Amino acid sequence: MERLFGAGEEKFKQLIKNSFDMIVLLDSNGTQKYVSESCNKILGYQPEELMNISVIESMIHPEDQKEVFEGFNDILNKRTNGGVQYRHRHKDGSWVYLEAVGTNQIDNPHIKSIVLNVRDVTKRIKVEKELKESENQLRELNTTKDRFFSIIAHDLKSPFNSIVGLSDLIEKLVEQKNYEGLSSYVKIIQESSQKAMNLLTNLLVWAQAQTGRIEFNPEYFELVELINEVVDLFKDLAYQKSISIKCELADNILVYADKEMISTVLRNLVSNGIKFTNSGGKVLIKVTNKDSNLFFCIEDTGIGINEENLSKLFQIENNYSTPGTKQETGTGLGLLLCKEFIDMHGGKIWVNSEKDKGSTFCFSIPNESCS
Repeated sequence: MERLFGAGEEKFKQLIKNSFDMIVLLDSNGTQKYVSESCNKILGYQPEELMNISVIESMIHPEDQKEVFEGFNDILNKRTNGGVQYRHRHKDGSWVYLEAVGTNQIDNPHIKSIVLNVRDVTKRIKVEKELKESENQLRELNTTKDRFFSIIAHDLKSPFNSIVGLSDLIEKLVEQKNYEGLSSYVKIIQESSQKAMNLLTNLLVWAQAQTGRIEFNPEYFELVELINEVVDLFKDLAYQKSISIKCELADNILVYADKEMISTVLRNLVSNGIKFTNSGGKVLIKVTNKDSNLFFCIEDTGIGINEENLSKLFQIENNYSTPGTKQETGTGLGLLLCKEFIDMHGGKIWVNSEKDKGSTFCFSIPNESCS
C-alpha cells in the first residue's frame, strides 16, 4: 500500500475505506493480492479472507466463471477494461451480483497489478428482472386481450348471426302462415343459442381466472359420481355420432379438489373427444392413482393432431382451433381453461396424439386421499 499511495497515503486509504465500491488488485494469474475494506459491506468477508486466493475458481458462480475468465484475459491483454457482470459468493452462502471494470497496471512499477473497481449491482439486477417480468406480464395481458376480443368479434358473433337470421326467417314464414320446416329452424336456433351460452360461460370464467377473481375452493367429493354426471351430460351427443363412452376407474375414489373446476376440465376434454371422433369411434375415461397423485386420461379414436399443432395447444398466443368431424366449431378456449384450472391445483396437463389415430389428453392433480 505504501508503494501504491506514497504521499497522502492516509487520505487515499480513507477514501478507499469509505467507498461504496471495492478496489481489488490481482496478479497475472488472477490471484487477489489486495481487497479494500468495502468487501465487508458487500460480501461479508474481511479483506484478509479474500487475499491470496484465485477468486474466479473459488468465489465466482460456476455458470459465470467462463465469462469472468474471458473478461480477465481481455484486461490482461489490454483489449478492454472489463465491464463484466457476475455472481460472487457472499459469506452467508448467498450470491451477490457484482460488476467489475479495471485496467492493466502490471507494467507500472508502482502498482504491478490489474486494478479492478468492483460494484455491487444486486439491486439493479433485481429491478431489471422485475421490469422484464412486468414487461412479459403486460405482453401476456395484451395477447389475452387480443384473443378475448377476437373470440367476441368472430366466434361469439357467429352463433348470434345465425339466431338473428333464422328468427327473421321464422317471423316471415309465420306471417305467411307457412309452417313447413319451422321445427328444423327452431332446432338450429336452439343449438346456436346453446353454443353461444357455452362460449360466453367459458369466456366469463376465463376472464375471471385471468384477473385472479376466480376462487379456488377444494373439497372432498366422490370422483366416480362426478364422472358419471359428465358422461350422462354427453350421452345424447355421443349417441348422435354413434360414439361410445367408456370408463376405467376404481370405485369409491375420494378426491380433495375444486369440484367445479375438475368438472369443467372433464367436460371440455370429453366434449373434445366426441367432437374430433368419427362415427363408430369411442372415448375412454381412465383414472389411476399413484404416489399421492391422481392421473386422468381421456382417450379417443379420432382424427388426431399433427406434431406441429401439438405445440400450439394450451397457448393463447397461437390461437389454435380446428373443426370437428362434423364441422363443429371451437375456439381453443376450453383447453386454456383446463390448463388454468389444473395449474391452480398444482397439477400438470399434457397430450399425446397421432394423426388419424386419435388423441389422449391427460392431467394429474395432487391428492392426499390417494395415499
